Amino acid sequence: MSRLIRRVAGYTKLKWSIYRYNYGWSDYVFLFDGWVAKCAMAVPIVGYLILFNDSISRHLSFDQLAGESLLRFGLSSTERLKLIYFGLILLGTANICYRVRRPFTFKIGTNQFEYVENALKHFTPSAYIDIHGVIRHEGHHSLHGKYYDSEYDAFLDLAFGKVTGRLQRDDASADWTGAKRRYEGLLRSMLLENFLRNNIKRRISLSICLVLSLVGYLMLFIPSADLFFKVVAASFHW
Repeated sequence: MSRLIRRVAGYTKLKWSIYRYNYGWSDYVFLFDGWVAKCAMAVPIVGYLILFNDSISRHLSFDQLAGESLLRFGLSSTERLKLIYFGLILLGTANICYRVRRPFTFKIGTNQFEYVENALKHFTPSAYIDIHGVIRHEGHHSLHGKYYDSEYDAFLDLAFGKVTGRLQRDDASADWTGAKRRYEGLLRSMLLENFLRNNIKRRISLSICLVLSLVGYLMLFIPSADLFFKVVAASFHW
């Protein structure tokens, strides 16, 4: 029995270590940057017109569909409306927090594929120089950062021209388009390394966004579940 407990504990510890190592923004963007969260940003502006409007509250009851006047359990229409309102407020707050605190790379792409494709189209050579400097200064975060410096130097020679005797590059031999085409694999590795490195930054902000969005979705789910069970109860005359 003790051996089984140790194996389960070791397995759980391993899974937790893997999760903590990979805990990043890209896995949860759909929660606080989906269409619901984006639309929820408008709730603080017009929400008070709904929340404090008694006529709307009365019209949001479901007496005929769910027989609310006959059932003695569940939420009232006003309580459901308040939960929806505050749930949308939390989702809107999570979306704002995400837009303010997200890593810079997420302005280019919210996942590896999108980021790499957009960066390959729009990045200039200086961007790759900066990325290379960060990788070599801070060390590689993933296997994508373990490329050879000789390959990177060859990329620079083709992109900017070879170094002449005066330690200046020959601009006439520079071919940026050819360098991107020839060393696309290297550039993709650098971009993936850069994305994965930034993906795990600002984890406290990520956790705040995650908590806000999860609580917000829960507050939206409760009124829906309440209405669902009432409709079922009314349909089967429970």
